[in-house]
Amino acid sequence: MRSCPLDNSTRFHHTAPIKEEEMFFHTPDWEMTLFKWINQTWQNPLFDILMPVFSSHTVLWTLAIVLAAIGLKLGRAPMTVVLGLAISIGASDLTCSLIKENVGRVRPHQSVGETRFQQSGAWVTLPEDFTATKLRGSSFPSAHAANSAAAALVLFAAYRRKAIWALPLVIGYSRIYLGKHFPVDILAGWATGLAVTAVLLPIYPAVLGRLRSRWIR
Repeated sequence: MRSCPLDNSTRFHHTAPIKEEEMFFHTPDWEMTLFKWINQTWQNPLFDILMPVFSSHTVLWTLAIVLAAIGLKLGRAPMTVVLGLAISIGASDLTCSLIKENVGRVRPHQSVGETRFQQSGAWVTLPEDFTATKLRGSSFPSAHAANSAAAALVLFAAYRRKAIWALPLVIGYSRIYLGKHFPVDILAGWATGLAVTAVLLPIYPAVLGRLRSRWIR
């Protein structure tokens, strides 16, 4: 469902054009089409409320800490799982940062006309004739997608629940819906998080064995 056009006061004025050959990252037609479907066509009031929540660092970290505390208290989340999540997410985030610095893809809300995104809690839309001047950005890969995939793999390895995979799917979708990433950014993020965690998982027993103490069981 496409939302009603936003007031002109929430739109941006376009800036000076940028030469296409100066853009480092090429966006294929299929990717741009899928991005516009999710960000501009498949809009609805419910998702306008939920997607920012799924994409919020504050909300996700608060939820993770609360769930970890509850799990530890009830004995359902071993300290090894908590430490595994922390190490995997940290390594995934660092890997994404290194890739971003070398790729420099500009985010859609800074480069694609008619992109919807939130600014200071309000939904705004770039004008149709918007042209980017930003040469480098931090769109590829998505750290949100990578970190959620890393967390999902650790949790799946520990608990074998297929529903866990809904976490990276919803978070990845929210990043496109919010105009922060292109679809390939999300796919690359998932791949990065899974690859990093797959490498780390086999070495956790040895690493955590060295860290064991009376309070780690």
